[in-house]
Amino acid sequence: MIHCFSAGKEAIAVNEKLLIVDDEKGVVDMLKSYFEMRSFQVYTAHDGKGALKQIAHNPDLVLLDINMPGMDGLTVCENIRDYISCCLLYTSPSPRDGLLS
Repeated sequence: MIHCFSAGKEAIAVNEKLLIVDDEKGVVDMLKSYFEMRSFQVYTAHDGKGALKQIAHNPDLVLLDINMPGMDGLTVCENIRDYISCCLLYTSPSPRDGLLS
């Protein structure tokens, strides 16, 4: 469970473990930096197989991209649901999707 306390206007996590999984290195780097500044212990993976290996760290929360090549986020979620209670799935447009100009 993520426990937060208020420090001014911003809630800060207290050494919680977070796994970020995305095939876009820039997205992983940005999220990692953001959460490390807020005292999260951050683990990362760039594909589904890497995510399955990182589950050994027993993260409190997983931020998981749905659209990844190979093993997609939904498949990863199905494989880790016995090991973790909270998995947030997300997707963002990427240049390879043809959605950005």
